[in-house]
Amino acid sequence: MRLSVVEGGLVQAVLNWTTGSVLVGYLIHLGATPFEIGLVASVPLLAQVASPFAAILAGLLGRRRLLTAVLAALSRAVWIVAAFLPQIPMPDPARPALLVLLVLVASIFQASAGTLWTGWMGDVVPESVRGRYFGLRTGVVGVAGMVANLAAGAFLDRVAAPLSFQVVMGVSVVLGAAAVVLYFFHYDPPSPSVRTPVRDIFALPLKSPNFRRLLLFGVYWHFVVLLAAPFVVPYFLAELQMSFTQVAIWSAIAASTGLLTTTVWGRVADRVGNRAVVAICTFLAGVLLPTTWILAGISGNLGFIWVSAVADAVAWGGIGPAVFNLALVTSPREGRVSFIAMYALVTGAAGFIGGALSGPLLTLFQSFDRPDSAWSGYYTLFLLSLVGRSTAWLFVRRVSENNAWRTRDLLRAMTPHWLRTGPPGR
Repeated sequence: MRLSVVEGGLVQAVLNWTTGSVLVGYLIHLGATPFEIGLVASVPLLAQVASPFAAILAGLLGRRRLLTAVLAALSRAVWIVAAFLPQIPMPDPARPALLVLLVLVASIFQASAGTLWTGWMGDVVPESVRGRYFGLRTGVVGVAGMVANLAAGAFLDRVAAPLSFQVVMGVSVVLGAAAVVLYFFHYDPPSPSVRTPVRDIFALPLKSPNFRRLLLFGVYWHFVVLLAAPFVVPYFLAELQMSFTQVAIWSAIAASTGLLTTTVWGRVADRVGNRAVVAICTFLAGVLLPTTWILAGISGNLGFIWVSAVADAVAWGGIGPAVFNLALVTSPREGRVSFIAMYALVTGAAGFIGGALSGPLLTLFQSFDRPDSAWSGYYTLFLLSLVGRSTAWLFVRRVSENNAWRTRDLLRAMTPHWLRTGPPGR
């Protein structure tokens, strides 16, 4: 469990240097269109359709550690090609499209490795401490990602493109290789080889009414999040004129705050269940984040962006570990990998559709922009996502979880006594 925290820190650095502001900046340098920028954020979710086939391989081989390491190594090796993309002889307009394709290929292997890793860690970490462990792990890994973002941001602002992006991606390949090596030191509980028919990989999770309710929530949540998520960093860079260092500082505030919030939410989830935590945090992510982004643009005050970083840590610090644990507790230990694979498949497809629509939607909303108006197409897109995110609790409240509190009971327990009973002397 401790080794997994170290490995997770390395992987987070790899992910931060091959996604987010680094990847968006690389695409902008290559002349990408809004559609390509929206697509590059959504194809990793489309890649999750490969997850069931990873579950099939794991069932046949019964060796999750080796298979996870191989898939992860293939995912990170793809970025060697991306790093040398400017040197490949081809028409300039085709380079962004090729980069999107490379992201898709890398994501297919990464999603497959992630599915196996989830089932693997579900067997390693005792259920009684999952909330606090994954909360702590998420926080520590977030801090590692913060350091990586700050280093990349400072480097990108000081070194000319495309060399700056190439070096960052090249270093990420080296760190990714080191993380793969650590897999071979992980404990892998015995897992029997099971020849699971392909039909059962898809059918068994769908036969569980409770897991179907979780799938419905996952589909809705990933769709509404990806409607706006691909254009948050482009909005920071293009609309708010933030530097890469400022974007890295935003990530650093979120990560450092997240070290506290993920631990707190993890302990809360261990006590009251994951469902209520997911319901509250998705509502917060819906209301707080798009609102602060819009206010920053309208007022021109970047203080709202720093507030959004804290809000990001508060909301996503609960969402990430709680959704992960909710997927584990709603799936049986026997055949868990197939359940996780199905969740990855359907949520990935939903997220891809949302992300693919985000570019055309932004272009449509921007067509209504007027020079004399303070309103931007970005704001309309964020407002649409706000409505969708803040209503996700309606779906998760239908998921059953043993010994879980109701959301209103958790809210009541979190409310100070004098607010519930009125001021003294009333």
